[in-house]
Amino acid sequence: MVSKLNIANTSLKKALPRPQLGINLWSQNAKAKVITQVVDEYGNVNDEIFFFSFDGVIQPLDPEEIKVKPEGQWSWDWWWFHTKENVQLKTNDRMFYRGIEYKIMNKKDYGDYGHIEYHCIRDWQGNAD
Repeated sequence: MVSKLNIANTSLKKALPRPQLGINLWSQNAKAKVITQVVDEYGNVNDEIFFFSFDGVIQPLDPEEIKVKPEGQWSWDWWWFHTKENVQLKTNDRMFYRGIEYKIMNKKDYGDYGHIEYHCIRDWQGNAD
């Protein structure tokens, strides 16, 4: 007899993305700058800048993933940023990597499995390369 726990673990392993192998094989150690917005006690919005090092991979988002986005966002320049769980960015943070600005639009925290996945866009203010 197969226990329910074994069935659950088996189906869970098939359903979870497994980019950790890719992160370990293709990642590079790099540095980036992040601008995050914070609200002070008076309601003023201020930018905070910090630099961080990371091991990760950045690549264009798959067309299948883009089609899941709202239709008005299909033409946006979407990117995937996979990193190990030590990088903690927030939605709406702006990340500068290799001179290109990305805006974090979505975060999928797979920290229990060793990585975090961010969906981000380039050229979000019309600043063409």
